[in-house]
Amino acid sequence: MNHNTTDKNVSNRSLMGWGASAFFAMPLCYVGMFLIFGVALSIPQSESVNDKIAYIATQESMLSLAYIIGYLIFGTLLLIAVQAMHTRLTTSSSHLMNAASAFGFIWVVLMMCSGMIALTGMHTMLTLFAKGNSHADTLFYVYTTMVKGLGGGIELIGGMWVLLLSIFGLKTAQLAKGLHIFGVIVGVLGILTVMQSVPEMKDAFGVSQIVWFIWMGIALLKSRAEFTQ
Repeated sequence: MNHNTTDKNVSNRSLMGWGASAFFAMPLCYVGMFLIFGVALSIPQSESVNDKIAYIATQESMLSLAYIIGYLIFGTLLLIAVQAMHTRLTTSSSHLMNAASAFGFIWVVLMMCSGMIALTGMHTMLTLFAKGNSHADTLFYVYTTMVKGLGGGIELIGGMWVLLLSIFGLKTAQLAKGLHIFGVIVGVLGILTVMQSVPEMKDAFGVSQIVWFIWMGIALLKSRAEFTQ
């Protein structure tokens, strides 16, 4: 084995390890978001936007932490995961695999943008609210809609990544067949979140994707042995 091949295998082994770690860590981001939004916080359900903004003002640090975990950290981990999967499954040039990775990288960008919009939008809104500026109400709707639209209200992009990745894995008989079949189901659930009238689709995608993340992380750990020195 020549020096270049050895270096490449060492690099790939390292990437598989980092990729597995990313897949194991991403569910923790989901759990963190749930604990903050579903347990720690209780945003008023009243029709008054001022009540909601006033509550957000008292919980700015907690919300900022949620946005950092759920979007910025998740996006960084996702970037590693997408690269690891592209390296692991690509055996030759494939338009299908390239398309899958493209959706993965687009999802990374959307996550990072959502996190930055959430942080800056919330801060600007609270600044206006503290000054008694009526535009704070408008900004509340604008920034929350943008964050939901780009970062999780519709999981089409993430669903496409999982779906195409799984179809490619099935076609090339790589990794466990059951993993890829499950991935197809997860991907379809993500795509179906475009049906905003059925909010249960988003919950189903989130829960099933946690299982897929962990399963894929285990698969990548096993794959490290394939890249011998």
